Amino acid sequence: MFIPPEEALGHVRNFLNNTINVISLQLIQSIRRVAIRLGVWWRVNPLRRGGLLEAAIPYLRRGLRFKSPKALEMLREAVIEALSLVLIRKVRFMAYLIGKKLVERLKWVGPIVRRVQDIINMGLMWLNTPIMYRPGLT
Repeated sequence: MFIPPEEALGHVRNFLNNTINVISLQLIQSIRRVAIRLGVWWRVNPLRRGGLLEAAIPYLRRGLRFKSPKALEMLREAVIEALSLVLIRKVRFMAYLIGKKLVERLKWVGPIVRRVQDIINMGLMWLNTPIMYRPGLT
């Protein structure tokens, strides 16, 4: 892979923890559909996959809502796990995360980079650089 899988998975999970606030039926269904299509659905923890995500779909279809903060947090963690396994396979998304890290690390690049496409281009350049010439990201 581009960077060690543990490190990449950590970057994706940190990003998702900061961005996902609301869990909806449409979000769970679309993540399930894409994860099955990509073949990563079966890599999700079985308790989270079957016990939470599969059970939450019919529960939310009936119009019911989760009120327990603990249940909501567990459902959010299951969604983040499934979505991180999906997004780690997307090169464009990984390039965005890497480019974002590079912009944070290299302060002088901040004023130059103005568009999301510039961040993605920086990440792609880093990914295409041979490993022996790459600086560390952490």
